[in-house]
Amino acid sequence: MTKMEWLARQSRLDKAGALADDIVSVEKLTAPIDPHDIIRSERAFLRARGANLGDKYDGMLEYHRPKNRFLLYYNTKYDGPDKHHPRTRFSICHELGHYFIDRHRAYLMSERGTSHGSHAEFTSDNLIEREADAFAASMLLPTSQAKPVINKHALSMERIYEIARQFDTSAICTAFRAVRLSHFPCAVAGIRDSVVRWMVPSQPLIDYQIYPRKGHLPRTAQPLWSEFQMGIMESVQSESAVSDWFQVFNDRYADIYVTEEFVPIGTMNTVLVLLTMDEDDFEEDEECEAD
Repeated sequence: MTKMEWLARQSRLDKAGALADDIVSVEKLTAPIDPHDIIRSERAFLRARGANLGDKYDGMLEYHRPKNRFLLYYNTKYDGPDKHHPRTRFSICHELGHYFIDRHRAYLMSERGTSHGSHAEFTSDNLIEREADAFAASMLLPTSQAKPVINKHALSMERIYEIARQFDTSAICTAFRAVRLSHFPCAVAGIRDSVVRWMVPSQPLIDYQIYPRKGHLPRTAQPLWSEFQMGIMESVQSESAVSDWFQVFNDRYADIYVTEEFVPIGTMNTVLVLLTMDEDDFEEDEECEAD
């Protein structure tokens, strides 16, 4: 993917996230966000039903033309007796993304519109699904409430887990959102099917001309992926260089150290990787270039 292609795609994801932020603001919701509050506010046009759907799908939105109403179905198989699991909450918000994003809603209401079951979180490369993912992550971790918490310190998996507990969100959703809102140089990647399937950078990385790279498996990740496939992988931290993970369009940053935190997410068949860099390393390189 070229820089321009990535920027165009990211613009659509950011717009989906901004729409979720606006809805949270209008409804005056506070974290942890209850997506059913939003469903109730749309009751004239939207109803929701939950059931244990096994592995069939995690969520689906259907338009019923005779009643001019949408039905939102969500899978409760992850839930405890008294509350939704973070993954269920994400699935509901993902389907709300399909409901609120104009392009998605118009398609479902059109004569050719067909519903489909979605599998959250971040499992599809389809842009429509990624827009709904971005909407869901922003709804559960709204910018105005999450950004001050996220930027108290640089990110680590320990901090990701703390933020996840505060907002009642999954590790993957929290890492995605935290990286996008971070003022620090960092990224999060998902390894699945033996390659990096998705990667999300913070804005400072883009400002340094460091862009996501997918479809490869960095050398430090190769033995860990083998362990993951055998079911014996544990969370681990290691180091590599920026060029091992990213497309680098400014060569002076290629060899900057990257701290890698690998976390196995068995239920998603994914290894989550938080990638962080010391912002002082970038400043030192800029000073050397000036000299």
